Amino acid sequence: GGKKMKILVTGGAGFIGSHLVDKLMQGGHEVVVIDDLSGGTLDNLPINALDMPTSYVTDCRNADAIDTVFREVKPEIVYHLAANAAENKAQFSPIDITSRNYSAFINTLTPFIKYGGKKFIFTSSIAVYGALQTPFKENAKPEPEDLYGISKLAAEQTLAVMAKVHDFRYIIARPHNVYGPRQNMTDPYRNVVTIWMNALLRGKPYHIYGDGNQVRCFSYIDDVANALMECLTVPTINWTYNIGADTQYTLNDLARVLQRVTGIKQEPVYLPARPQE
Repeated sequence: GGKKMKILVTGGAGFIGSHLVDKLMQGGHEVVVIDDLSGGTLDNLPINALDMPTSYVTDCRNADAIDTVFREVKPEIVYHLAANAAENKAQFSPIDITSRNYSAFINTLTPFIKYGGKKFIFTSSIAVYGALQTPFKENAKPEPEDLYGISKLAAEQTLAVMAKVHDFRYIIARPHNVYGPRQNMTDPYRNVVTIWMNALLRGKPYHIYGDGNQVRCFSYIDDVANALMECLTVPTINWTYNIGADTQYTLNDLARVLQRVTGIKQEPVYLPARPQE
């Protein structure tokens, strides 16, 4: 149920974005996608031509192009997912991470305000917490330790200021350790589940730094997309939500599970623990 809305999704051809687009379309909403295809692919989008979301292949860093899309579409709701998510590469590509994360965000937020948008839903990251002790609480003061977390936090803080001035609503979602179908399996920087699965399937070694007893929680893509859908109707205004699973696994558990589901018996290679993990 609920009313049908016109919704624009940046990064909508990406991993999380495309699953969100699927669910929005199933909900009967009118969906428009912007994606530069640097990380995503149009193959991720629903292919039923009748229901096909309108797609613009353009880069959110191109302010004129994005303004034109907004002028044509005038969405009520924007989900801004477009970003460069190569978190641990950020320090080595500072211009790219800043432009793809902060500039792309500003170029999306500005026409959203200009053309009368009502609600802006931003996917941030648990990277904003940085040096804080777990468990991370949404109301803690973030202390990001890398350029990725800094750029995400800058966007969050900008939302808070602009919402006061221009009177729109926003929700910030901070997803954690997402995995599942359509994830970019070739990305060597993202998510231990796919990195290890990729290695196992190709008969390559995969590595555990330390004894493997460190615990992680992993968030399945459907659960994350469902949580993002709830951001449409959640009654709270200008709020931040962590999105993550509760079940903990050691990395040794994960290695066993992946060996079982792939049917490939290959033990991980243990290396010395990493600093600052």
